[in-house]
Amino acid sequence: MKLRRIVPLDIENKILIPFACISLATVLCFCIILYFTEFQVKVETERQEAQTLIGYLQADLQLEEYRQQPERLLDKYRGDYRGNLLFIYDQDGRLLLGDSEADAASMELLEQVSVPQMGWEIRCYLDRQGVGSGFIEEQKYMILAAVAMLLAIVQASVLIAHNISDPIRRLSEVCRGISGDPGKENQLGEEYLNKTDEVGQLARAFQKMMERIRGYTGELERVKTLNESIVENLPLGVVAYDQDGTPILINAAASTMLRREDERDGQNRDLRMLLSRIQRREDVLPEPARLTDQGGKARDYEFGVWQLREPDGTRWGVLCTIDDVTYKKHMEEKLTEDEKLAYTGKLAADVAHEIRNPLAGIRAGIQVVSRKLGEERDRKLCGGMVREVDRVNLLIENLLNLSRRRESEKTTVSLNALFEELQMLYFKVAENKGILFNALVNGRLWLYADEGELRQVLINLINNSVKAMPDGGELAIRAWKEEDGVALSVVDTGVGMTQEKLHKVLGEGGTGGLGLSIVQRLLAQNGGVLSMDSTPGSGTRAQIRFPHKGGTA
Repeated sequence: MKLRRIVPLDIENKILIPFACISLATVLCFCIILYFTEFQVKVETERQEAQTLIGYLQADLQLEEYRQQPERLLDKYRGDYRGNLLFIYDQDGRLLLGDSEADAASMELLEQVSVPQMGWEIRCYLDRQGVGSGFIEEQKYMILAAVAMLLAIVQASVLIAHNISDPIRRLSEVCRGISGDPGKENQLGEEYLNKTDEVGQLARAFQKMMERIRGYTGELERVKTLNESIVENLPLGVVAYDQDGTPILINAAASTMLRREDERDGQNRDLRMLLSRIQRREDVLPEPARLTDQGGKARDYEFGVWQLREPDGTRWGVLCTIDDVTYKKHMEEKLTEDEKLAYTGKLAADVAHEIRNPLAGIRAGIQVVSRKLGEERDRKLCGGMVREVDRVNLLIENLLNLSRRRESEKTTVSLNALFEELQMLYFKVAENKGILFNALVNGRLWLYADEGELRQVLINLINNSVKAMPDGGELAIRAWKEEDGVALSVVDTGVGMTQEKLHKVLGEGGTGGLGLSIVQRLLAQNGGVLSMDSTPGSGTRAQIRFPHKGGTA
């Protein structure tokens, strides 16, 4: 652990350190073996010399002159012997010959011989420290050669470790570059690719593998981008949840829908709450929902739920889809209403054709009879009957208008001219009914619509207002420019309606009569939107807006 903290153990060090340690151990073992071998040889030589020296002493002691005068023998060896490892003791242990300052106890005894006739004891010692120092001095060149060989081995180890680890290190750098940026161009050096050994084979194989990985990565990126683009641009809202119920993917459509936080269902739940409940329950067929914002605008949503699984079947999340089907619902409802209107129109046409001829005969008969009556009261009665027949004829005409399905012929309609025409058309009728009638256009306005259908719309609305004022009142029609189009209004001071009755009049299958049914159908064909506001006893206001359909002349 300490070695790892001191030396970074990269691949080069992992090769260098064991190789250098083995080489160092080999050289050290060689030096140690050499030292101990030579040291033993030296010790053996010293022992033989000690035996020879003692042999010489014993030979001299055989001579009569030295036996008689032992001091002469001691003087001889004091003068001739240059060493300090020969010691002669008398029988009392006194030192007769030898270095009195030498510590014999720290030396190794090589030979020991007793001379009984003289009472001497001869000893030869070995000074290991001195022998070792001498050996080192004698073998200094060998030691220098060993050190030089060790340095050469270390240098060779460095070169070998570098040559082996450098390609691997380069491969490692390329791998790190690829992991950081797979699309980045990372190439091995030509010196590695052109090698003929195993390193070259590894480099070339790695280069091919990188090219394939780069190709696969590019293909995966393209597929990923395509999938993300498809999911992001789906008209359906897509929300993916992980196993903990945390959203991990929300596409653009879903994000737009989830931002409508003011939309709530009947239980005051927004879309996010509904999704959370659906993904927890994992219903196979979740119930659709209708959410309404604060302005009363409703939206219809349908949902789908799919489990997300790994290839081995392990479930890891849930995918929820949100489909805004408001327009679809509207079109379905409109189609149903159109079917009803088509059936009603056909029935109305059949009834109208059957009734108009008898009514014409009745009207003519009443007019003939009225000319022959003498009393004024009878003639007034016949006039009232003719008016009732005319009213029935008007109802039949409305039925026929409802049954007709002709293509609108849109042109640029001058609202100023149309309002002048209506002013002249209803001036006398309004005066007879005690109604103050006024038509006003703010500026010179035009509208892109079918002129006949627009006229019919205004006539029907004006007729309804006239009927709502049996005792007279005020009736005003207006036209003005708005920021995004043109608006028209028909305002009366008639009897008015309650909100409940107004809702029935405007709603599907309403009770507003044939006039309003025709109005709504004609406005739908010309891009107009009808809204009405009424108060009992105060009158009714009908407003028509034509977004992006008109302007000022």
